[in-house]
Amino acid sequence: MAMIKDKTKRKLIYPLVSSGLAAALLAGCSGAGSTGSPGPGETAGEQSKEIPYIEVWRNLDSTFAIEKDGPYSKMVQQDTGIGLYMPFVAWNSGSAYVQKLNTRIASGELPDMFMPWQGNEAALIKQGALADLTDLLPKHAPHVWNRIPVEVWDVVRSADPSGNGRIYYVPLVQTYTHYGSYIRKDWLDRVGMQVPKTKDEYVEVLKAFRDKDANGNGDPNDEIPVTGREQGRWMDHLFAMYGVAMWEGLPVWDLHNGELTYSAVTPNMKAALEFVQMLYKEKLLDPNTFLNKGDEWTAKIYNDKAGSWFHINMGMNVRIENIAKVNKDVNLVALGVPKVEGYDGFITNTQINRPQWVIANKNEQTTINALKLLDWSANPANADKTQLGVEGMHYEVKDGKRILLPSDPAKQESKMLASFITGMEEINKQAEIQIASSTPDQKRIFEMRDRIVQDMQPYGRTIAGDGIPSAIYDGFSDLKNHTMYQEYMSKIIIGEWPVSKFDEFVDKWNKSGGAEVTKRARAWYQTVKR
Repeated sequence: MAMIKDKTKRKLIYPLVSSGLAAALLAGCSGAGSTGSPGPGETAGEQSKEIPYIEVWRNLDSTFAIEKDGPYSKMVQQDTGIGLYMPFVAWNSGSAYVQKLNTRIASGELPDMFMPWQGNEAALIKQGALADLTDLLPKHAPHVWNRIPVEVWDVVRSADPSGNGRIYYVPLVQTYTHYGSYIRKDWLDRVGMQVPKTKDEYVEVLKAFRDKDANGNGDPNDEIPVTGREQGRWMDHLFAMYGVAMWEGLPVWDLHNGELTYSAVTPNMKAALEFVQMLYKEKLLDPNTFLNKGDEWTAKIYNDKAGSWFHINMGMNVRIENIAKVNKDVNLVALGVPKVEGYDGFITNTQINRPQWVIANKNEQTTINALKLLDWSANPANADKTQLGVEGMHYEVKDGKRILLPSDPAKQESKMLASFITGMEEINKQAEIQIASSTPDQKRIFEMRDRIVQDMQPYGRTIAGDGIPSAIYDGFSDLKNHTMYQEYMSKIIIGEWPVSKFDEFVDKWNKSGGAEVTKRARAWYQTVKR
């Protein structure tokens, strides 16, 4: 238990950009950036012929850096005249990424364009470290500007701490049900059961997975019925069954009794914790859930050990592809949200999933170049390139047909400018492109993935707190980090604390700043509710 206690209390590093760091930030951001002045012996004319490069940071699929002269950068250069690059930064569920990013922030050497994480954009906006995109977006990124709905831009404007409604980030926009829960249909077939529709049916299925040789490898003791990650991440469906709004394992803001409320402090959360505590006690939930890092969790899925989990619908083709290397008969289907009597379960939808891109406030030309890259990504005419990637690396051409190559993070560069504006129309177009470029085995995998996407759509509901700015947590970093919630949640689930401890958590959360944060959240909601 000691190890679990340490894990649940561990805090990530979050940027608290003090006035002492402001000078470093602004000094770093006011430099020439990627399009500086001519160097010694270099004329302005000579420099103008050089390709400008934008340093772009985001979550990497590849296990190596994205080089300026690499295949992906060259492909983008051909269309835009602008290159990009990124040093290798491990992801590790975002914890390694945010620590590296915050180191760069503290030094004042921000990447030109980057994906902010865990709310660190709020302090940067206040310090003037991020470019104001309001006037430049319509001219230099018209596809971004026009494809994102006006009401979404209105919510983005509400994040401006000055109250002037300026735009400082480009959101990840998703107008469909992005997340989902899954279950191995081939496992169900082996234990003679159907996809469960209720909580009780789901529990019985998990017991069968625990007790029988559900994966068919001859060992009835190596199955993990349902799994999650450290800090209680990525098992949202277990809470969704009780109508708890969750985003990748973190409680978020939604209406409760008609008022915007942090979902962690609702009676629904207490009921969900009691349920998950039972799953843990009965060895139906992975006993190492609170120790599982991202790669360990993924390995259990890929090695045909996990029967049910929660993640991103459109990424299930990669999961299925890797499971098939161990079990060629893999059949993954949507689980949905098993019904719990007395509760309205749902999968949390957010049109503004999170801020996707911010641009450092370096100089106007760097900002314009970065926006041109985003416009290239958002232009439907470039859908084939954003989806398929680079010929020879991500796909090959045989007899005039493009054939996707197996995913290999050790050899394939990340598609750095993948689409960040998606609805079902875009999803269907992506599926069409992928299937048209597939081998028969790949086609089966994509069709399985696409059924999951379609079957998960009815379970999604957009929450009232969609796009709420992280600035509501100013002065209360522990609450922003969900530290208190994660400690109580984990200790209750593993049985170290009784469920009755939840009432202490609610009281402590409110007295530790939660009441003030709630006041701010509700004031924000009054300005944006439609």
